[in-house]
Parts: sequence; C-alpha cells; structure tokens
Amino acid sequence: MEKTYQVRGMTCQGCADTIEAGITASLEVKSATIVLGKSQLTIVSDFSYDESSVDMVLGSLGNYRIASATDHSKLEIPLNNISSANSNLKTDSLLSTVFEYFFSKKPIFVALSIVIITSFSLQLPSGRFDFNSWMMDYMGIFFVLFSFLKLLNVTGFSNTFKEYDIIAKYIPFFAVGYPFIELGLGLAFLSETFLFIAALGTLFFMISQSIGVVKSLRHSEQIQCACMGSTVNLSISSLTLFENMVMIMMSIYMIVYYL
Repeated sequence: MEKTYQVRGMTCQGCADTIEAGITASLEVKSATIVLGKSQLTIVSDFSYDESSVDMVLGSLGNYRIASATDHSKLEIPLNNISSANSNLKTDSLLSTVFEYFFSKKPIFVALSIVIITSFSLQLPSGRFDFNSWMMDYMGIFFVLFSFLKLLNVTGFSNTFKEYDIIAKYIPFFAVGYPFIELGLGLAFLSETFLFIAALGTLFFMISQSIGVVKSLRHSEQIQCACMGSTVNLSISSLTLFENMVMIMMSIYMIVYYL
C-alpha cells in the first residue's frame, strides 16, 4: 500500500534524510521516500497509517508536520462566545501563517540576519555609524556568504540558476562562473577596491536575476531559488525579489556616490 503526504518544514537534503530514516525506524514501512522539490513523503507499507500517526513521528524528528494535519481536540464554545471565538481563531490563523512563512524561509532569514548583524558589528570599533562604510560591509559580507553556499555545489547551483537568470540562459558557462564572480564582488566591497566596477557589476547581475524572478512569479512557476545554492531547498518568492531589489538600490547609490 502506497500513500503520499505533503510535509511542511523541510529546507534541505539533510531534512529529507532525517525524515526518511526516522519514518523507517519508527513505523513498519517497506520504504519512505522524500521528493524534496515537491515537499512530498511517500510511504510504502502493508499497514495504513493516518495523518496524525505520521505527523506525530515527524514532530519528534524536528520542526516538521503534515500539511493537512489538524488539531482534532474539540472545544465546547457557548453561543454567546462564538463571536469572540471566531476573532481568536482569525488571530491564531494569522499568527500561524506568519510563523509558517518564517519557518519556510528560515534559511534565508538566518543568512540575512548574519549579514546584517555582522555588518553593524564592524561599525562598533569606530564609535560612530558611517552609512557608506556599513553599506560596503553589508554588500561584501552578503556576496561572500552567499557565494560560499553556491560554491558547495557549483554544478547543482548552475543547473538551477539557468532556469531563471536571463544572462545564464544565453551565455554558456556563466552560471558555473557566477559563484566566483560573486566572491570577487564581495572581496572588492570588503577591501574597498574597484568599488565603481563592483557596483556596476552588482547592478547588472541583480537586474538580470530580478527580471527572471519576476517572470517566474508572474507565471507561478515552482523554481528552486539558487541564491543559497543547491544545498538549501527554497522556492523563488517575493522575498527573493526583495533581496535583489535591496542590492540594486545599494549599487545605484554607490554608482552615483562614486561618479
């Protein structure tokens, strides 16, 4: 008997391996297979497990759950409290949506938090905040960190990057070389050398990516975001576009400033 479940909370291949091993060890199954791109868990077993049973095992493995799993506990609500209960349900639903979005994008939020905190901490020794210096640190750390994630698997990154980046679609080997270009941009900003050229390159590359992201979002395409390499499974979203737009605005500012 084969049954497929939608799983929330997976962000990388490590999550998939953990779930497959955990399900196999905890339930009497012949196989447990994760399709990471679709966030699907397929169980083959002689027994039929309901969603709550699988959800319980997933919860013990980490921040994972069945997408359609619900809390079946019943609450008796007096008629005169129905309006209040509905209001609370709406609030809980909103909070649940916010937390769900945060956890689904957790890797990129963590990465951006590291960039922001580190760039601000570099301002502490001077005893004052210099916007231009902070911005160069931010852009430099951003590119170095994200290039590192891409360099972990250049081939995997390039295959994903070519699906939406305009330049990578038409120029052979650009996708393979881009992680190294990004590393070079990061080092240029951190060392404060070739800043005008680095800002021009940032503007050019980020516009190319943003056009591809917009096209993907308009057509509701489920394409893996290559910004964090192939080791982290994140779909292209409005957060990807926002991230690119911030870099575009910073690069425009630097170009104007250094003209």
